Amino acid sequence: MNKRDVTAPAPTLTIEDQLALQQLNADFAYYLDHHQVDALVSLFSEDAYYRHGERISTGRAAIEALFRGRSAAGDRVARHMISGLRLARLDAERATGCSVVTTWAANGVIPINHAEPHLVADFDDTYIRGADGRWRIERREISRIFVAQDNTGPVGG
Repeated sequence: MNKRDVTAPAPTLTIEDQLALQQLNADFAYYLDHHQVDALVSLFSEDAYYRHGERISTGRAAIEALFRGRSAAGDRVARHMISGLRLARLDAERATGCSVVTTWAANGVIPINHAEPHLVADFDDTYIRGADGRWRIERREISRIFVAQDNTGPVGG
């Protein structure tokens, strides 16, 4: 009988870690949609990498500048819906996640009279637990899957 290469099972996330990572993603959508830039930026590690299409921001300061510019660009309403979040532990302090995010967005103020999906995208993430015990986004790469005809690219791109 031939020996097979057997790998150890992947470590699992605790329920507490799963809930914390779900909350992290929910907070991202909420803070982004409600223009709460300080709270949004706090969800990223200091050296985070954030890519959406050709737009790349590296480090918390660059991510903050991106989202401050986005908020200052004028009246815009957006809502991000996250679904299908799949999580996996890499090691004691890192995990990965992938989800599908549907975005409705329009320039103007609420209420917006017509809405259709602006973008459906895959979010591929790496999370890191900080010294304070909080999970943060270390790396987020957004891949555009379905794109509305009037969607010319990420805001700030």
